[in-house]
Amino acid sequence: MPQRKRRLLSTRRVVPLDRLDEYTAAWEAVQRAARDSGARAWLFRARDRQDHFVEFIEHSEAPGALEAGELRRARALLEEQFGAGQTEEWEGVS
Repeated sequence: MPQRKRRLLSTRRVVPLDRLDEYTAAWEAVQRAARDSGARAWLFRARDRQDHFVEFIEHSEAPGALEAGELRRARALLEEQFGAGQTEEWEGVS
């Protein structure tokens, strides 16, 4: 059986420094929902810009993987609270 390709959603986001606690809590909800739906999520912060973040969600190529109930809701809440980030979609290469 062929192995499914992995996909990666990356989002760059600038967060006001006085809202980092809120952002971290919202991201943790995304991370939990990703894990519960079989995906993985990571968060990185720029070394020289403490308000610049890159979010990664790795998931399978199955249709709707990012649209799974709780993950979709957690991502929508993050966007609602902190605005749309600059998002790119990537796919694994064999």
